[in-house]
Amino acid sequence: MSWTLESALRIALLFLVILISFLIFRPFLIVTVWGVILAVTFYPLFIWLKKLLKGKNSLAAGILSAILLSIVILFSLFIVGRLIDNITFISHGLKDGSLKIPAPQENVKDWPIIGNSLHEFWQMASSNMEAAITKAGPRLKDLAEWMLNSIKGMIGSIFIFIFAIIISGVLLSRADQSYSFSIKTFEKLIGKRGKLIVDNSKATIKSVVKGVIGVALIQAILVGLGFWVAGIPGAALLTLVVFILALIQVPPMLVVLPVIIYVFSKESNTVAIIFTIYEIIAGASDNFLKPLLLGRGIAIPMLIVLIGAIGGMILMGMIGLFIGPVIFALAYQLFNDWIKNDEKEVKVE
Repeated sequence: MSWTLESALRIALLFLVILISFLIFRPFLIVTVWGVILAVTFYPLFIWLKKLLKGKNSLAAGILSAILLSIVILFSLFIVGRLIDNITFISHGLKDGSLKIPAPQENVKDWPIIGNSLHEFWQMASSNMEAAITKAGPRLKDLAEWMLNSIKGMIGSIFIFIFAIIISGVLLSRADQSYSFSIKTFEKLIGKRGKLIVDNSKATIKSVVKGVIGVALIQAILVGLGFWVAGIPGAALLTLVVFILALIQVPPMLVVLPVIIYVFSKESNTVAIIFTIYEIIAGASDNFLKPLLLGRGIAIPMLIVLIGAIGGMILMGMIGLFIGPVIFALAYQLFNDWIKNDEKEVKVE
């Protein structure tokens, strides 16, 4: 009885220590996970720098971290600057009345479903901006709140990435030790297949980077190129929105379609049709890019990785894009092993 009580107290004490440790570490959990993701993603570049610097781990990790920090900071300053410029331009234009919207063409009325209502509101906006803003007031308020929350989230993400880059630099400077520690941890948890789990987790993260972030970036560049050639106002900002939508697996056509409508009202039918065909192809490019890039180089089916990425993002936000596939792939492997073990037992019997 005393032995049982003593064991229970030890387990309770261990659980308490683990719980308190987790609560202490929880504020740093997200940034640490991002650090691991960045370390895995840029490991090949780190190895190249390390060879270039004749095996100097710390120097290679420091240079890589400095490059990544410079890119994040410069990109953030550019995006924030563009946002401020666009908001200032719209604000001044509304105050002094210089912001004008071209009147819609008559053929807008012939568009199915939305033609008449769109033409009416468009005509109002081109002739009386104040009346149009008053009419769309509640929706504009919701849009403004959404944009404000998005900007706050973006600023928070920038700081997370800055700290994550620093953590990734520390991990890369001790890459061999970090790798060995990961293998030993998983071997303690699930046995001899720990190394395979670690290697597959690394490959899954790289696959998601190429198949989700890479595809989103290519798609945004293709769509944005069309915007730039067509001279669409705020093309850089619209391209950023397309990238974010593609990243969270929302069809970029939500942005592309209004731009197509704008081009039809401004340009000739020939130009508008060419622009439409190009943008539809660019907007749907993920349909053939994902099978090429997602799931390559790993022993996990592409569908498992894709479901893990989308489900993880819905459950945990952006970081779920990476954690979701890794956990889902781990579950797939464990389930597969369980099935195979059962099959072996049946054959033996």
